[in-house]
Amino acid sequence: MATQTPAMGESRSRPKPQKEIGYRRQEWLDIGGVYLFLILFSIFILIPFIWPFLAAFTHKPENVSTLYLYWPESFTLDHFDNAIFGRGDALTLLRNSLITVTSSVVLALIVCSLGGYALSRGTFRFKRALMFSILLIQIIPGTATVLPLYLIMRDFGLINTLTGVVLGMTTGAIPFMLWVLKGFIDSVPIELEEAAWLDGANRFQTLSRIVFPLALPGVGAAGILAFNGAWASFFLPLILLSDASKFLMPLGLFRALIAYTNLDYGMLNAMGLLYMLPSFLIFIFARQYLIKGTMAGAMAGQ
Repeated sequence: MATQTPAMGESRSRPKPQKEIGYRRQEWLDIGGVYLFLILFSIFILIPFIWPFLAAFTHKPENVSTLYLYWPESFTLDHFDNAIFGRGDALTLLRNSLITVTSSVVLALIVCSLGGYALSRGTFRFKRALMFSILLIQIIPGTATVLPLYLIMRDFGLINTLTGVVLGMTTGAIPFMLWVLKGFIDSVPIELEEAAWLDGANRFQTLSRIVFPLALPGVGAAGILAFNGAWASFFLPLILLSDASKFLMPLGLFRALIAYTNLDYGMLNAMGLLYMLPSFLIFIFARQYLIKGTMAGAMAGQ
């Protein structure tokens, strides 16, 4: 019996069943739906980040009712001019914030470097109890210590002074930084110090020339975290400061938010971007210490 062979040029592949085509189409529809949801959800999440830049650098059209997303009328720096040289007074606020936060971080690093070294290398009774007592301070809410802190600052004459804010921020940063630096100093081999002691070095020389340089990633990581925590401090300056010329940036933003019935969102967003800038720059330039500190801490915990 003769069989027919397909003519030259005809397709030898069998047509795909309709059921398989339907499955493929449904699969593409599912994938497209997932991506559409992710795109819309990303836009919703990014609106709070897009709006500050949009409001700070542009003029909003008068005929637009929406507050957040709009097509800008024109590019402008008037909002930054008003925030820096106008009623925002951002330069004074930034100066006060940089002075107090930097001073508190440096003071906390000095205290915690010495304290962390003593806890790491020293052996004394109740050492473990002391360390856990320091850690326990971290879980005490700040509102529980407001009255004692205020009374202590009043007795020392530090109310409405930047010195009082520096000491308060330093006190709040010490428990966390002490534990972090103690852990990094533990990772430095004590044999290196013993070799230096045989050459005639004392404790402070080994700390400054051997231990501290080797633990520098941990010091940098602790300093960055302490800076960000102090930079965002709002409650402590609110309690201690009453003079507007001594306000820090968070207090200045709060004052600008409640002091006027007609809110200038452009100026507020410009001040918010200025407030974010120092912390962002510190992270960009010191991120290597944060990454090295995180990796060293992970290796030390093995």
